[in-house]
Amino acid sequence: MRPNNLQLMSLVFFSHGLFTNAMKLLVDIIVPSIVLKGKDALLECQYDLDDEGLYSLKWYKGNEEIFRFIPGEEFLSDRIKGFNLPGVNIIMEESDKHKILLHNVNFDTAGRYRCEIVAEGPSFQTMSNAQHLSVVQIPSEDPIITGGQLRYSIGDTVEVNCTSKDSLPAVNLSWYINGEQVDRSHLRHYPLEEVEETGLQSTTLGLQFKVRQKHFRHGGLKIKCLATLAALYWRSDERSAEPAAMRSPHNLNEHEAYAAVSPNSEGNSNWFYSIGSGSDSMLRRMSIIALLIAVYLTHQFGT
Repeated sequence: MRPNNLQLMSLVFFSHGLFTNAMKLLVDIIVPSIVLKGKDALLECQYDLDDEGLYSLKWYKGNEEIFRFIPGEEFLSDRIKGFNLPGVNIIMEESDKHKILLHNVNFDTAGRYRCEIVAEGPSFQTMSNAQHLSVVQIPSEDPIITGGQLRYSIGDTVEVNCTSKDSLPAVNLSWYINGEQVDRSHLRHYPLEEVEETGLQSTTLGLQFKVRQKHFRHGGLKIKCLATLAALYWRSDERSAEPAAMRSPHNLNEHEAYAAVSPNSEGNSNWFYSIGSGSDSMLRRMSIIALLIAVYLTHQFGT
């Protein structure tokens, strides 16, 4: 027998009523996604029961119950309870039907936390929501750059490493040359190192590139290693290098002074010497000048 219109309308209203009742419980939780090892973590559970009362509120880590609040219980000891788990240390005095406070979190604290709300009868509607909490340890020291020189010439190869120690997870390392992040082709990757006793990790990232004229366009060459871990850790180490300069003229010996004006392989004189000034005696400067003139005349006119 086919249902008449009145029966269909009744079914629609009945179904709508079930849907509305099911939506009365709204649960939203606030769980910090990342917490520093050794810090406290506040987990909040916000809910809207509409016109229904709260029968119970429970917190779970994974499938294990860690906190219970049942307002209908006669005794306080039965009304609010905490359950010990590795890494879960709840400060009961700071926990209630809306929040729990985890004290001194460690790596065992990490996991999925779920808040479950049950309304009073006769419906005993149940609604829950869950989020994941991670625990990290930042390095105790800043990253450090090793290798490299104080001066470079065009065409030299720069080879340096940057290391950040003792964190979990390992930090993210990146290199910058004169404020610009380097191309991946210049990076050298190394395996992670892990301390067996603590599980903490150390990471190293190498940088290798040839010095070009552009690197000294604004003066010295500057390289920077940046270490980051989520939004909790942001540290760097920097090094600077100058263009490799010729030796100061007044520090040349007589043999070097001769070489300064001697012909190169193409028959051209290397005139890069200048007299300069300083603490040299007048006699020494005049001797060098005379030597240079003699060498020049010999080169031009022969013996």
